[in-house]
Amino acid sequence: MVQQRRKVRSTRKKTNKQKMRRRLWLLLTLSVLFLVCIIYDCHRKGLFQKEWKELTHQPSETKKVSAKKDQDKIRVLLTNDAMNSIYHDTIRIRGTGELVVSQNGRKKCYAKGQTVTFAAKGRHHIGNKVDISCSKGRIKVVSITRSGKNPVYRGTMKIVKKKQGLLLVNTLTLREYLYGVVPSEMPSSYPMEALKAQAVCARSFAWRQMRSNSYKAYGADVDDTTSFQVYHMSGEDARTRKAVRSTAGKMVYSGNKVITTYYYSTSWGYSASEQEAWGGNAGQNYPIRFQRAGKTPGQSLLQESGFYDFITKDSIETYDSGYDWYRWQVKLPAETLGAKLGIGKAEKIRILKRGRSGLIRSLRVSGTKGRVTLEGQEKIRQQLYPAGTEILKKKSGEKVVLSMLPSAAFTVLDGTEDGKVVFTLMGGGLGHGVGMSQNGAGEMARQGKSYKEILQHYYSHCGVR
Repeated sequence: MVQQRRKVRSTRKKTNKQKMRRRLWLLLTLSVLFLVCIIYDCHRKGLFQKEWKELTHQPSETKKVSAKKDQDKIRVLLTNDAMNSIYHDTIRIRGTGELVVSQNGRKKCYAKGQTVTFAAKGRHHIGNKVDISCSKGRIKVVSITRSGKNPVYRGTMKIVKKKQGLLLVNTLTLREYLYGVVPSEMPSSYPMEALKAQAVCARSFAWRQMRSNSYKAYGADVDDTTSFQVYHMSGEDARTRKAVRSTAGKMVYSGNKVITTYYYSTSWGYSASEQEAWGGNAGQNYPIRFQRAGKTPGQSLLQESGFYDFITKDSIETYDSGYDWYRWQVKLPAETLGAKLGIGKAEKIRILKRGRSGLIRSLRVSGTKGRVTLEGQEKIRQQLYPAGTEILKKKSGEKVVLSMLPSAAFTVLDGTEDGKVVFTLMGGGLGHGVGMSQNGAGEMARQGKSYKEILQHYYSHCGVR
């Protein structure tokens, strides 16, 4: 009997242990399933992805800029009629629909087409700030002209009173802003792929400026001049609107960062680096590159003889060689140049340093009453160009007057005319030479290149997304 009882007890113990094990396994299985469900739900919602990437040493993935980014607001400071000042004495506005003007907490409505005048002083003087909207139309600024017409703007307007005059700020979405930039920066007749490349450049450039706060003091992000991007110099166009929409959200990235997509009108056959144009550290985003697919010319442009051979030969074809500003010429009388620089009569122009692209980085002008050294392409273009001097476009023979030299890619020849010393500058290109050549992009598109191929040509080590 005793042995029988012991067997029963032993059997019960084994049964209890087995039940306990089953319960533990069931509990453990349920816990694991519950944990898996939590992890799956977190993954589905996008939680813990950053931590997981850090644990597995994976680089953080850049968030793609979606089309929604085109709805971000940008503030554009509109310059005066001459586009030489951000301040206005008087601003006259009318709406293509009902215009609503808010000032000092009060709103007043004006009928479609009715002109409203604002001034810093006098009869139409304003308080510190005026807000203007036209929800069922657009706002026309009749006190300024662009290409002979009064520009019409999307979005809203704000007028701010300052000691120097009135500031006029146009606030609108980034997409609407691009509608006004692309046709002003590139002819709408250009191939669609070139217009798309321009749209992506303009969007990237604007996006960077919106985060730089350089115009914070004026309550704006950019102005409407070449200091940033030309805005509403030409009216909107259906083809350029299509280029903006079809590239919605697309920008140029270097790694995880959107780059400042510099661009200019026409190259001289090469593109320059940011360091050559403005100094600073060398970068990889703006390559010194011969502007043609295939083999580059053999000569070095660092030496004057090599650059002279390149700039004076018409046989070298590049993406820009069919355009008017590819080669140009300027004649500078020694007395006129010396007077501008304040060195008496100019006697010698000496190139001190030239970049690998052919861009002049520094030069010296000697005269009867001293000498002056000019450094940087912008200073060279401004200081070496007496106002009103005619520039000859070699291809068409047209003569024009600009506010500065077309570029800093030129060579200097000494000579005389009517017994007077004259310096002849033989150069090429229009603009600073960094980034994308707009005319070069047009030619690449005509040759069948896509907008992404165009952008990857001009911005090396970068991607479009």
